[in-house]
Amino acid sequence: MALSRRQTVHWLFDAAVIVKAVDGVLEVAGGLILVLKPGWVGPAIASWAMDLMLHHSANRIGRAVATWGYGLQAGTEEFASLYLMAHGVAKLFIAWGLIREKLWAFPVALVVFGLLISYQVYRVAHTHSVTLTLLIVLDLAVCYLIWREWGYRKGGEQPQSVPTLPSRA
Repeated sequence: MALSRRQTVHWLFDAAVIVKAVDGVLEVAGGLILVLKPGWVGPAIASWAMDLMLHHSANRIGRAVATWGYGLQAGTEEFASLYLMAHGVAKLFIAWGLIREKLWAFPVALVVFGLLISYQVYRVAHTHSVTLTLLIVLDLAVCYLIWREWGYRKGGEQPQSVPTLPSRA
């Protein structure tokens, strides 16, 4: 059975909100780890990459990761910890409101994610990070789903349940 456009948007919206909530928990946990145990991430990553390169010495990615790990400084970790915790708490708060179907959460989510995306674009302009660019694309997709779901909700259109096949008795 084919899903309607409304059902598809709602399903993708629900999945995106759940992913954002889980991501929020992981970001807060990662930020706390960086605060509680500063200075270990860079050397740990570099050590892991060097271990990989022992088995695959021509691995360019491993070499790049090792160089990045050795270059990670305490100030970078401090920034990362604050960014992760703030981003994670914002995601959890917004996900809570969206899961509870609070109409205020939709515009708040769009504003907060819009501000975070703006900051990410600023960071990409300076770092040229491919990973951050991919995160921007994902965040834009989530914003689109939030906007679409909000439009449906403002119009009073509730998601329809997915039809099920009759059971054979």
